[in-house]
Amino acid sequence: MAGWCTLFLVHTIFLTHQNLLPFNEAIIDAFIYNFILMIIGLALYFPLTYSEYNTRQSSLNKVFIIHLLHHTITGLFTLIIWLGSSFFLAKLVFENNPQYMDFARSSLPVRAALGSLLLLLLIFMYHFISFYQNLEEKSRREEQLKKMVKEAELKALKAQLNPHFLFNSLNSISSLTISKPEAARQMLTQLSDFLRYSLRRNHQSFLPLNDEITNMKRYLDIEKVRFGERLISKFDIPEECLNMPVPAMLLQPVYENAIKHGLYESIEPVTIQTTCRIYQNGLRLSIVNNFDPDSTRQKGEGVGLENIRNKLYLFYNRKDLISISKEEDYFEVSFILPKTH
Repeated sequence: MAGWCTLFLVHTIFLTHQNLLPFNEAIIDAFIYNFILMIIGLALYFPLTYSEYNTRQSSLNKVFIIHLLHHTITGLFTLIIWLGSSFFLAKLVFENNPQYMDFARSSLPVRAALGSLLLLLLIFMYHFISFYQNLEEKSRREEQLKKMVKEAELKALKAQLNPHFLFNSLNSISSLTISKPEAARQMLTQLSDFLRYSLRRNHQSFLPLNDEITNMKRYLDIEKVRFGERLISKFDIPEECLNMPVPAMLLQPVYENAIKHGLYESIEPVTIQTTCRIYQNGLRLSIVNNFDPDSTRQKGEGVGLENIRNKLYLFYNRKDLISISKEEDYFEVSFILPKTH
């Protein structure tokens, strides 16, 4: 509208300044020609959209030729309709003004040239807006696709992790059913509670740290049924850390790895120490366990720690949020988890 109003003012000022028409006639002339051109220009949306819709599956060269022919014919018809309807309406208003009618007839070639330029500009504007809308739509589809891929990858990681823990626990229960049936029953109950939590929370992206720690204490209780006093767990987590959000099901692989490398090949007690502090509006979380350096090492770090790296990258798009260090008989996994908004 600002563009059409500007065009109307320029049209009026030009006719008046060049003494082509009196001021009142110049205003009426500018209004008739520009208003009708505006209506017709807006109506161009439909034939242009039809042309674009019907050439989406065509090759680039074919699209160019079709658009060139279609736009040329559409532009000519639009120009003829605009000049004819505007001249007819102006004639009705100024039918008793022969001087204006002479001016209207003599100005038709100039109006045709200027009208062609304006129609060409409208066509370019339409294609620019269409290109911008298609670009935004493509961007939205790509974001949606990335989100779907991210969700699929997270589900794949969870699907890979849960059976890994489940098989280990069922094997432990199986071995306890003969030697310690009461312990097997207790472990089965705790496993049921643990899996119920995992299934209920599996669809969530972030959870309070308190929920994750509570679930990890449940997990350690399950393992204590098997390892007894050899497994010691300590938690140093201030109150202000408990409500901070962390990725769901993030910590289990760390504790699983600590038990695997600390207890499987050692007869000595293993202490798993969990420490958390507020760090730059986020969390610094550390899990340390001791192990026997002379024992036979389990092969690799397992899928757990690799899953953690992948999960953190998917959530935060960063690869520097986890660090793993090993000194003498201590193994440490540290996280720096930014605050989510």
